[in-house]
Formats: sequence, C-alpha cells, structure tokens
Amino acid sequence: MKTLKYTLAFLAAIILFAACDKDESDFVKFHPDKVVAAKMNKPSEIILEDDTKGNELPAITWTHANYGFDAAINYVVELGIKGTNFNPVAVIGSVNTNSLIIKGLDLQNAMDNIGAVLGSRQEVEVRVKSKIVDNIDPVISDVTTFFVTTYVPAEKEYNKVWIVGDYCGWNHGNAQFLYDIAGNNQFFEGWVMFNGKAQNGFKITYTDGWHGNDIGTNDTQVVGNKIKVEPGGNIELFDGIIMYLKLDNRDQANRTLERVRTISRIGIVGSATPNGWGAPDTEMIFNESTRMFEATVTLVDGEIKFRADDDWDLSWGLFDASASKNPNQLTPNNGKNIEVSAGTYKVIFNLNKVDPTFEMIKQ
Repeated sequence: MKTLKYTLAFLAAIILFAACDKDESDFVKFHPDKVVAAKMNKPSEIILEDDTKGNELPAITWTHANYGFDAAINYVVELGIKGTNFNPVAVIGSVNTNSLIIKGLDLQNAMDNIGAVLGSRQEVEVRVKSKIVDNIDPVISDVTTFFVTTYVPAEKEYNKVWIVGDYCGWNHGNAQFLYDIAGNNQFFEGWVMFNGKAQNGFKITYTDGWHGNDIGTNDTQVVGNKIKVEPGGNIELFDGIIMYLKLDNRDQANRTLERVRTISRIGIVGSATPNGWGAPDTEMIFNESTRMFEATVTLVDGEIKFRADDDWDLSWGLFDASASKNPNQLTPNNGKNIEVSAGTYKVIFNLNKVDPTFEMIKQ
C-alpha cells in the first residue's frame, strides 16, 4: 500500500510537470510594435485665480493604452509650452487610471516651472506616458493643446511699525518699516536704509502719524546690540548705513530694539553684468524719494542676482515656483538665478519688505 501511494504521487508530479510544459505557449509575450498608445482628450481652457487656487480643476483624461494583455499601467502626465517640444517639461501627476485631477495651485506652479509668464494666457501642450515595468520604455501618447491663464500671486500684507527719523525728514510718508512676520504682534523686523543718518535720531510709531504712541529710548549705551525702547528721547545709539532691526514687542513694559546686522551697499552680480560673477558688483544707489535702490546697467544675455557688500554671505534670488510668491519677490541666499536678455535696463530693488522685490525696466 505504501509503495502504491508513492507511485501515485510520482505519477501526479509527472502529469503536473507535463501540464506546465504544455501551458508554456500560453505565457504572456510583449510585442512593442503591437502596443496602442493612450490618446489624449482635449482639455477645456482653464483660467486660474489666486482666490480659488486650492480648488480642484476639471479632470485631464485620456484613453487607456493597450498592451495586448491585462497590465497594471502607470500614467505620467506632462506639460510644456506649445512649440518647445516639452523642453522644459513639468510632470503634473502620476496615476494608475486614465484621469488626473489636480488643484489650481499645482497647475499654476507647473506653468511657472515651464517658463510661462504669470498673469498671461498661454497655449500649452499635454501628453501622457504609459509604463508597465521599469525595463520597458514608456509609450507616449499623442499631444493635444489647451489654453491656461495664470495669475500673478499677490504679495502678503503684514502688520508693521514705522521707523521715523532724520533720515526721512521725520515724515511718515517717507518712512520705512519693521514687519510682524509671524503675525502674532510679538516681533517686528526688517531692513532700514538710514544712509548714514541713524545717529541723527529716529523713533518708532505704531501708526502713520504722531498720535502719542511713539517710542524712543532713555538708554545711554547699547548692550549686546540691544537697547530698551519706551516713551522717551530719540534713538541715536545705532550707527550703520543699512541696518536689520528687530523690535521685541512682547512685554510693553520691557520692549527692546536689536540691531541684528549692518551692511553698506547693494549690488547686481551675475554673468549678464559687466564684471560677471566677480566683484565689484554693479552698485545700486538709494533713491530717497522712492525708498528703493536703483541702477541703470547694460546687460548681456545671462543671469543676475542681488547681493550685499560684494559678498555671497547675503544675496537674493528668485523663489521656487512651489513657494507661490509674486514673481518679483526674492528670497535670501538660496534663491534661483534671474534670467535676463541683453539690453540696457533700469533695475529697481526694494529691500524694505518681508520679501524684497525687484523690477527691470528696459530703456
């Protein structure tokens, strides 16, 4: 009986092996020339708005790719400016279905990344790449176009205090500000261009006029770069051409003003400038009537940045698109280079903001 049992088991194994061998012809085989690519459905025109950037947009859809057998397909949707052959390209989504839904902000960021002029109507191209495994090249759909109108992100508004003194003729209309960046009324900070006149005296006010809420100081010396500020005399203890000041406003009875940093000049540097990426930078001159730095300079095709004192210790470049900032706003030290075309420009730089801004006016 035991011998019969082993014999039957052996015969079953032979039959199973034979069945597997017979079914080998039924294994799935991949034929690249027989794959039918996905076909894009033309999206409707999209108008993006800052107020609704968090809303979902109508779906971008396409027909399924056909590989000749059931397969798990990953679809990658790509966007490019019409006529650029998707260079640069933005990936706006990756899904396993034939439909992609994204939010307005995602499309706005993608448009920024591929070089669209924000605030304009732009025709773009869209396609989808189908892929089943890593070692097989993706299959690319046809290309269809649609129009997208982007918006110019608004600059965020911040509460502020006025720095009023001899440097601005004691005129609130010409004053510069410290800003409540965190939005909790605890600290106010920012760059102020005193142009060497800080020691002539200034005060801090919480409104745009002299309404009895101004604070100065009764201190006679600076300790640890700080002084106590309170109703009192003019602040004449800080010197410096351009100063980063920080007001600690947490305790009304013990407010302090700190001189965090001083710099002397602002310049333009980069491959587009006369001296390239080396010093000396093209110096910008402070316009007391506009309260901005200005320079008229002839540039070549290339890139620029702004920096302080001919040194990379403090510089400003463009925000990444994901920051959703106004395209004229700048971020310190790790910002992107600013691409420019050849020409003579009046360049304007506003340092007295939470995010400094720039403008280039072709002459």
